[in-house]
This record gives sequence, C-alpha cells and structure tokens, in this order.
Amino acid sequence: MPKYNKYFIVEFRYPIKVDGINNVQEAVSMATQICEKEFGFKPRNWFSRIFEYSTEKNEEGHVKEYFYNPNSSSYREITKNIMYFNELNEKGLTIEEDNPNDKNSSV
Repeated sequence: MPKYNKYFIVEFRYPIKVDGINNVQEAVSMATQICEKEFGFKPRNWFSRIFEYSTEKNEEGHVKEYFYNPNSSSYREITKNIMYFNELNEKGLTIEEDNPNDKNSSV
C-alpha cells in the first residue's frame, strides 16, 4: 500500500528528429538506434508519441500524430486530442453522442 494512497506516472520524453524514412515504424526504429548510439540509452520498452511533419509547400508543418505501444509492437494515429476530450467532458457527452453518424470514431 502506498504511503500516501496515491501514485504518479511520470512520462519522460526525449525528442529525436528522424528524416530520410517514409513510415512510422521505420521512424521509431531509427530513433531507437540514435538513442542507443548517440546518447547511450535504450528506449526499448518506452511508449512513444510520434509527430509527422511535412516539408511540402502546400502542406508544410505538423501533419499527423501517432502513439506507439512497445508491448503490442504497433502504433495508432491519434485523431483527437486532450482538449477535445475536456470539451466533451464539460458538455457531458460521449464520443458517440458527439459524432452519432461516425461509426469509426476513434481516439
């Protein structure tokens, strides 16, 4: 039993810029190698958030965001953010109530 009846989850993040690749899985793999070779630590079991940026003139900047779970060896695109969920909570709505016609609504 914890001393204060509570606990914290601390998420450490270490941003690594990766270019010259074309997909999320390659980005995670290359970032892991960079951490090991250049910085001396192994983020093998770390959860990751991956931010995809574009350098194309018509779509420059942040494009997509992904979440990587090392325990399932898969990633998923994050389509909604914490502000969206806070707004739903304030309104007392669920995702389904907010998007009744969207059968594939996901986080």
